[in-house]
Amino acid sequence: MMNFLYGELTEPPKDFSPPETWPEYGLLAEPLGFCARESVGSAPMGVRWSAWPLTFEEYVSDREPDVEESKKGTLARNRWVTWKRISRADIPPGWRIGPKKPWRIDGFHTLSSGDYTGIWHKNARREARLWRERHLDVTHRIEQASFEEFKRAYLMSSTLKKTGMDMLSILERKYALGAREYIELWVVRDIKHTLIVAGTAVINSPSAKSSVRFCPFMLPAARETFASTGLVDYWFELSQQRGVRYQVFTCFWQPGDPKGWKGPAEFKSHFGLKYVAYPPLLYRFVRGKVF
Repeated sequence: MMNFLYGELTEPPKDFSPPETWPEYGLLAEPLGFCARESVGSAPMGVRWSAWPLTFEEYVSDREPDVEESKKGTLARNRWVTWKRISRADIPPGWRIGPKKPWRIDGFHTLSSGDYTGIWHKNARREARLWRERHLDVTHRIEQASFEEFKRAYLMSSTLKKTGMDMLSILERKYALGAREYIELWVVRDIKHTLIVAGTAVINSPSAKSSVRFCPFMLPAARETFASTGLVDYWFELSQQRGVRYQVFTCFWQPGDPKGWKGPAEFKSHFGLKYVAYPPLLYRFVRGKVF
């Protein structure tokens, strides 16, 4: 094990997997880009996308992608294939290593019975307590929202100015491509003014007994209410009731990442997490159809 900016890196548990491997996650919606796309392969399944003349293919798995099988499909032209491993460290023949840093660092909290806040940072425990005492069902309430309401509030948030539309656009496409059943949109509403002041999507995976926080946002009006911590607290509470094992927070800052990730990473680090650094990505060029 080795130290990381926000805690200690660890080997992922055998039953842990990044969200991209969950069948409920809606992988086909990613990455961002409104271009032709298709699922490809089976074990592992990947996604291929193309904006002529460029074609790309991506897999997330410890099992090596079968590049012969992936020659099938409408978009099976000459393509750049990337393979993002979970813990596997060797480099099979034909693959080359990309940037020599983790392709991503994720944090996870392993839920069990009892008080899940016991291992939270003291600041998060304090904010959760103040949220419950001063605001929950007093000045604000948490409720589910339609995608249209969620989107309107996001477009008024300070988050939009910092991170743009990318995550919201991916979330919208997940809805369109069939992941809606596993997505919940939770918002914090000001009771007096009926305005949404914060929100987050969560994507649940019954098969992986996991849940991931996705596309959170906050308006300036929520800054003094601890609403963001309140949403995380509510997510943990519901997940515990449902028998979820892993609460997943993705995309922790590491050198070379945008500086704007540092603040959100610091906030996420307060929730009793262990960290997984995935091995550097591998890549190769695969010839296919030329038209």
